Amino acid sequence: MSGAEGSLAVVGDPREDLLVLDDVHTHFDLGRNFLSRESKGVVKAVDGVSLAVKEGEILGLVGESGCGKSTLSRTIIQLIRPTSGRVWFKGHELTAMNDAEVRRERIDFQMIFQDPYASLNPRMTVLDTLAEAVRTRHPDLKGDALRRRVAELLRTVGLNPAHMKRYPHEFSGGQRQRVAIARALAPEPKLIIADEPVSALDVSIQSQILNLLKRLVRELGLTMIFISHDLSVVRYISDRIAVMYLGRIIELGSAEDIIDHPLHLYTKALMSAIPEPNPRAERARERIVLSGDPPSPLDPPSGCNFWPRSPVPHDDRMKQVEPPFEEVLPNHWVAACPFCVSERVKAVEPA
Repeated sequence: MSGAEGSLAVVGDPREDLLVLDDVHTHFDLGRNFLSRESKGVVKAVDGVSLAVKEGEILGLVGESGCGKSTLSRTIIQLIRPTSGRVWFKGHELTAMNDAEVRRERIDFQMIFQDPYASLNPRMTVLDTLAEAVRTRHPDLKGDALRRRVAELLRTVGLNPAHMKRYPHEFSGGQRQRVAIARALAPEPKLIIADEPVSALDVSIQSQILNLLKRLVRELGLTMIFISHDLSVVRYISDRIAVMYLGRIIELGSAEDIIDHPLHLYTKALMSAIPEPNPRAERARERIVLSGDPPSPLDPPSGCNFWPRSPVPHDDRMKQVEPPFEEVLPNHWVAACPFCVSERVKAVEPA
């Protein structure tokens, strides 16, 4: 690569990858106090994320509540403009476009939200909701042809087309989420961002929705970013997993590598929090307990931002110098603080 894209060699290529983020920051200025005129501070919700998403894959984005996952998703689709950094989609730099140009691109990426009851208009029938979404791609589609397309979408997500004249409150939570998925499919997007799409559902329904999403990605050739705070859910559906902490990606790799060979202490702590079905194994395994709550993005720690909660004490240098995001193993990236990732290679080398 050359020119403006030269710095992207380590994260992706806008000419090859469907989505590329290069050092994206999204900060929110809280303004100034009325009397003193002193700054109230800046919330660093996303603080330097570089990432590439390949066409046809499911990328899981996992981290604690408040780590910046949802802000990052809205930054990707430019509902929130980044403070700095660049975002490419299908080779087009979204961050260089004006609002009208972004709206034209936005037809190719859609979102599925956490609460389908809140995200669906309670005054619109399913027919009206899906028809409106279909017409964003096919504005001339009307009458019976439009109804046939809505019926096809409902069958695709496992709902009865005979119920298309019902309102959202007439469906169960799982059915409403299927309607929300159908609405995301209606404009025929290339990328879907699913923001905690199963966290509001019963466990038995969660598995059905996860299986549906996996099938749709495979059959329709979609690409998906699946956001969750639950690593056990993310590992089931994802091809690759990115672990986010306090506005930064601290580990990225295949789902198998992240689950079986986590390198960062934070990822290991997330893994140790997943209950083990075998009671004997649950009692025997070592748990990593983090101290305190996540620091505030209003005043994040300098250097390795994990040091205030790490069970391994950090020296003064790593409290000041941000660790590089490195490919320490093939296709396995980590924020390589020597205190958080001290056994990163030894942990996976064959005996």
